[in-house]
Amino acid sequence: MGEWWMALLDELRWHWGDAYLIHYFGDDKWVAQRRDNRSTLHAGSPDGLLSLIREDYRAHPVSRQIFGVDLPPIPSCRFPPE
Repeated sequence: MGEWWMALLDELRWHWGDAYLIHYFGDDKWVAQRRDNRSTLHAGSPDGLLSLIREDYRAHPVSRQIFGVDLPPIPSCRFPPE
């Protein structure tokens, strides 16, 4: 059986993983790092991190281009068939 935080981390990554690198380091250390300029957000809970991500993204949307190359589209299926 997985840890309680795994589903929460997966949910954050599913919605925001194309714009932020998102991690949970234990002891209520939730971190998101912008993929464009690597600035970092810290929170004590997944809800707190989600609020920070939304606020940050609303103020300065993360570019979907890195080094002039478009990122691949997000697949419509979370676990594509093999």
